[in-house]
Amino acid sequence: MADPFEPARYAPMAASALGLPLAEEDAREVIAAFVVLARVANVVMSFPLPEEVIAAAVFSPDDGKAQ
Repeated sequence: MADPFEPARYAPMAASALGLPLAEEDAREVIAAFVVLARVANVVMSFPLPEEVIAAAVFSPDDGKAQ
C-alpha cells in the first residue's frame, strides 16, 4: 500500500524541487488546493477499469488533426 499523500509536506518539497518560490503566506492556499486535488484524484483512481483497457500514450481530443 502506498504511503498516504500529505499535501502539507508535498507542496513545499515540490516547489523547492521545481525551483519555485513558495511564500509562507501563500503556502496555506497552495496546500488547500492540493487537498482538494487529492480528494478528486482519489475518486478517479478508485474507479475500477477492466483489464482489457489500454491507456493511451498521448491524449488528443481531435485525433491529432490540426484545423
